[in-house]
Amino acid sequence: MSSHDNKSLKKDAMAKIRLVEEILRRWDPIGVQPGTFAPADEYDSYAPHIVSMVQRGCTMEELAGHLEQLSEVTMGVGSNLKKSQKFAAQIVRTLRSSDTPV
Repeated sequence: MSSHDNKSLKKDAMAKIRLVEEILRRWDPIGVQPGTFAPADEYDSYAPHIVSMVQRGCTMEELAGHLEQLSEVTMGVGSNLKKSQKFAAQIVRTLRSSDTPV
């Protein structure tokens, strides 16, 4: 693989992470309105793993479960399955539509 190919893959990965970061800011299970009452990057650390999950072929239900675990266990704010399902679907749809065939 050439240096150019590596740069292209890294650029693609970073673009996908940024897409997920934007969706996670709207997900906002804590209700801090990132960029308003909390740092804009409040949920950004979760994006790389989420991108990896989707690239490995996780289902929307699996991703919703992951968002639920983040909300309940990691953040301790309780469950909102309907909201987690809505944002999981947005993430999966966005990432799969951003894929370009090789």
